[in-house]
Amino acid sequence: MYGQFLAKQNKERIVSLQKLTQTQDTWFAQNINLIKVEQVQLATLHKILYQVVQGLLKKNQQRHLQIIHPEQAKSVQENVLTLLAEYDDLLRDAIPLPIYIFIWQVSSLEKLSNCIEVVDDVLDILEWYFIHQNEQVEAFDEEDLDHEEIIDLYKDAIEEQDADAQFQLGEYYSAIDGEFFQPEKSVKWFELAASQGNADAQYALGNFYFEGLGVQEDYNRAFILYESAAEQGHPDAANNLADMYFNGEGVPENLVLAKKWFDFAAQQGVAEAMFTLGIIYEQGLGNDKDEEQAFSYYRKSAEAGYVEAQYRIGGIYLEGRLGQPKDVNRGLYWYERAAEQYHVDAFYDLGFIWSQGLTGIRNIEKGIHWFKQAALQGDSEAKLQLGHIYNKGEGIARNIKEAIKWYGLAADAGSEEAAILLQELKGI
Repeated sequence: MYGQFLAKQNKERIVSLQKLTQTQDTWFAQNINLIKVEQVQLATLHKILYQVVQGLLKKNQQRHLQIIHPEQAKSVQENVLTLLAEYDDLLRDAIPLPIYIFIWQVSSLEKLSNCIEVVDDVLDILEWYFIHQNEQVEAFDEEDLDHEEIIDLYKDAIEEQDADAQFQLGEYYSAIDGEFFQPEKSVKWFELAASQGNADAQYALGNFYFEGLGVQEDYNRAFILYESAAEQGHPDAANNLADMYFNGEGVPENLVLAKKWFDFAAQQGVAEAMFTLGIIYEQGLGNDKDEEQAFSYYRKSAEAGYVEAQYRIGGIYLEGRLGQPKDVNRGLYWYERAAEQYHVDAFYDLGFIWSQGLTGIRNIEKGIHWFKQAALQGDSEAKLQLGHIYNKGEGIARNIKEAIKWYGLAADAGSEEAAILLQELKGI
């Protein structure tokens, strides 16, 4: 299904490039029709890359390498690779890193098993060449690129149709904190791997469809992918599948099946599944309430590092719920663990505990510290509390200026109480 979409998109892009090259007296104007998505030959793609690299070198007033070293030009493919290696420094200053990588990858192929996906990459190169080649690009260092690893993955994914390599390429393009995040490319490679039954790719692709990342949001497609991966034993896919049953997303709500898959994921160590099982037992969703089981799952999830469970356990101890004795110090411990993961409500509650002296020791400075952490994350109630502390001057010297500042910020965030107090202070 996605392959058909990609093939259709490639044909549309080729038509667009044909119109673009008609206005330019170039080799491409006569030869762009060589790209036939269903029948394209690797030699044709190599020839296209050769023209691109040669054009960039001519643009930078470099002589053709074949004239300088004719013995190195045994084939078009070898010529492209030689050009890339011989003029590496120059090309690094002329080509954006993603396009540079594509040229190396496609040039290194010796056979073609997935032409649609490779044509997509070649079209990226051509579109950049005709539209952006005269733009200044940011040069990159050699350490920014591991040629061998990326090329080997690409070769295995295309030549051997290796599902693991295809999945890893999808991962490469899906690094959100990376400089060249390209979700559409991730989808392309995940789709290939998922179609071969790769559970990791099915799970990752399910996330993309669930979130509408690189593709149109599609809960039904996400559900199918999660289910396929979960049935192969993928724990995170099982958890997400359970979530969809639990919330009725893309499938009718089914608490029995939700619990089945949450149980499986929890047994495989998924902390989020343990947390949700805690909710199920605490609220009696689809089964009888069981406070002991609820607390047990919350505790396991918190100990596994799940921040929402850490925060929930903190509240349980603070209030003395689910059969647990009220223990402020234990609550404080778990709030601090949640705060280490930047949980805003934990910031606020820590501020409240210390400012009110709930542990038996009142520490206004610690209260201010934690309220400020929450306030910096946009918590309007924390801003209001800071206004109160500076206004009342309990445990510290009264500071009207600071009180006005924090009441003002709280009022801007929608606090009516802060707005009233702010006017009162301004009227003093």
